[in-house]
Amino acid sequence: MSFGRSSVVQFAIWGLSEARFFTQGRTLLPNDRFLACGEILRMYYGHCRPVFLGAPRRHYSLHYTYKHDDRTYLISQVRREPGRVPFGWQFAIMQTLADTGAGSVVRPPVPTRHGHFWVTVFRDHWFVRSYTGHDPAPDWLAVSLVEDAARKLALVHRNTAAIERAALDASESDLNVYDWPMARVLRQADPLIADMVSRGRSLEHIKVVSTGLARLSKERVGLYLGPKGVTHHDLRTENLLVEDGRVVEIVDWDRAHWDVQWYDVTLAGLHLAYLEPVNLRWDLADAFIAAYQEETEHELKPDALAWLFRFTAVRNLAVSRSPAKWARLVRGVENRWGGMPSAIVGDLVAEDQVAADLNVPAEDGGSLGAVGVG
Repeated sequence: MSFGRSSVVQFAIWGLSEARFFTQGRTLLPNDRFLACGEILRMYYGHCRPVFLGAPRRHYSLHYTYKHDDRTYLISQVRREPGRVPFGWQFAIMQTLADTGAGSVVRPPVPTRHGHFWVTVFRDHWFVRSYTGHDPAPDWLAVSLVEDAARKLALVHRNTAAIERAALDASESDLNVYDWPMARVLRQADPLIADMVSRGRSLEHIKVVSTGLARLSKERVGLYLGPKGVTHHDLRTENLLVEDGRVVEIVDWDRAHWDVQWYDVTLAGLHLAYLEPVNLRWDLADAFIAAYQEETEHELKPDALAWLFRFTAVRNLAVSRSPAKWARLVRGVENRWGGMPSAIVGDLVAEDQVAADLNVPAEDGGSLGAVGVG
């Protein structure tokens, strides 16, 4: 199954058509989250008596777990923001993948009574998905789980061939720097640097990003980085639901777009390495890469893989809201693969200063209402 540009346009129209609200003589208080959530469930999903299971969880967006007719669901409230990847892309991607071999780990949301996949109300998007049971604290230090995650990612990447590139083309000028694909980051580093300055990032970090991207751009020429296709672009352990030691669902597709697919691999590898910030777990990153490589026909040479790790670390140092984490990873990548001037990297946080950053929350490159670059 594939979808084209018209399908994505239709998804956008569906979202906009749901923008009318349903007060029907009622006055909804902006801070009454359960009331607004309940009204949306009643009017658009026919879930008239949802039983909410505790307070909503905030993970940049709000997520409410509830029961209806003995089934458990999750409804998410996401702030509308300009410059993001078009909101409907994630649902078109998920729906297409669900009809392929990747349907074992990618599931589309629950449609409204009118067959739409999200509702837009005032400043927010709302969508519902079936709740997937999962372990609250999976053991990501287990190599078997890391390898399973890599195989599931390879499964997804193989099946994205069902998605046409033209359907995921958006005007680059419409995207903020946090959602830029690799080619644009390398081609137009100045806006990225300007954004760091506007957010008050340290001169040391700005210097590392500016110098690093300039060097990476030159070294990119002639490197084979694997195929381009749909990328998740936010692959970290928080977005991998685990049950009984295996990944059962990949969630949070709101940043998915067309890019170099091996970027997902190096991003996941760096997140895994940082599970122990003081002594980075490169063995977990290596296990992830090896398992992914076994499932794909696109093998990267060592110099291309090293380049991708350096690019991923520098890019996320620029956009993340956890700069200490990515400064540590830039240093770690330099120590392992080299490629950046040691005098520049030496300006970053020293290795013995990362202990205070052990409990870094799931981070995001965008504004506070956004969900996740990491």
